[in-house]
Amino acid sequence: MTATIPGAARREFAQGWPAVLAAALAISVGMTGIGFYSLGLFVQPLQDEFGWSRAAVSGAATFQQLGIFLSAPVVGRLADRFGARRIAIVSYLATPVALVLLAQAGPSIPAWYALWLMVSLAGCGTTPAIWARVVSIRFDRARGLALGLMLLGTGVAAVLAPALLGPVFVAYGWRNAVLAMAAVTILIGLPVSLLTGRETPDTKTGSRIGRGRFEANRATLVLIVIGFLLGLIVAGLIVHLVPMLVDRGIASTQAAQVAASVGVAVLAARVVVGYLFDRFHAPYVASLFLLSPVIASLLLRFGGPVVPAAMLLGLAAGAEVDMLAYFTSRYARLENYGATYGVILGLFSFGASFGPMLFGWSVDVTGNYDIALVSSALFLAVVVVLIATLGPYRKEAA
Repeated sequence: MTATIPGAARREFAQGWPAVLAAALAISVGMTGIGFYSLGLFVQPLQDEFGWSRAAVSGAATFQQLGIFLSAPVVGRLADRFGARRIAIVSYLATPVALVLLAQAGPSIPAWYALWLMVSLAGCGTTPAIWARVVSIRFDRARGLALGLMLLGTGVAAVLAPALLGPVFVAYGWRNAVLAMAAVTILIGLPVSLLTGRETPDTKTGSRIGRGRFEANRATLVLIVIGFLLGLIVAGLIVHLVPMLVDRGIASTQAAQVAASVGVAVLAARVVVGYLFDRFHAPYVASLFLLSPVIASLLLRFGGPVVPAAMLLGLAAGAEVDMLAYFTSRYARLENYGATYGVILGLFSFGASFGPMLFGWSVDVTGNYDIALVSSALFLAVVVVLIATLGPYRKEAA
């Protein structure tokens, strides 16, 4: 690490901080921000109105993640070829329309799922598949920290969405709360998209010829496997954390307070991990951080302290998306960043859409979380090995 790198990083932030701020704001009101972290607020109101089971209501999360899985590779490729700005503008116009339609939902569970899939597809330009590219083409020396700060947008949404929208759900009903979500999305997301500078692909990422394709090499193919396994396991662990603690005899209110520590760890991890990525070989940093859910799984399985376990899960959740975005920029050419990261993020979302369901099935079959937790620790250990052996960065990606 030379003495010139900190100065180069400062110069990148001096010029590129508006892009980081714009991306953080855009993501906070997108599908991986307010769209995801508001889902839990729907459970009780829809149970009361339609008499649905908790599983039926929360199944919306599966279809929202499936929407990201289906759309991320497509919009990533389009962003490579035509720039992210136009895609984002269209998406921040379409998402509020889809949310207005969601607010009209009736007592049909299939229609509820279809509407959430539609909302997710409309929000295809609100996810990191678009905005990580906006940041990556403007940063090199400080790219890890820039991506970490960008992804703080989802952490802020995790804190603010329940706090601000919760009272709206209670006072005005879930339908009006969805309309409020639509208003926030267009009032923040659309101006941010309009103000995002146009890209200069010829100077930043080369000619348009050959751009916008998934770049298949050993590292990117391994990242697909890593992304899928992380989405599957970490999502399952986090969603089922409170039920696990309740099964251990911990009161629901206390379990919820323990789960809140996950959010704190997520926010801290995104900044710290990004900072370290810029200073050390990122696969080594990531492999150390992803030992944390291995330890957390074993602590939960063998009755260890729950607060450290929750914090360790938060470290993993804070590192995973940041890690995948950063690795893509180092193992694929920037002219193919959107298409390559779109596939990796899509497979991550695909795993996340089924992880909680798979954990629930394991409990239904065995009566406890033991097999799920031991399996999680084993597969996560494999993930750590895969990350640690990714190898040197592509020189062309720098």
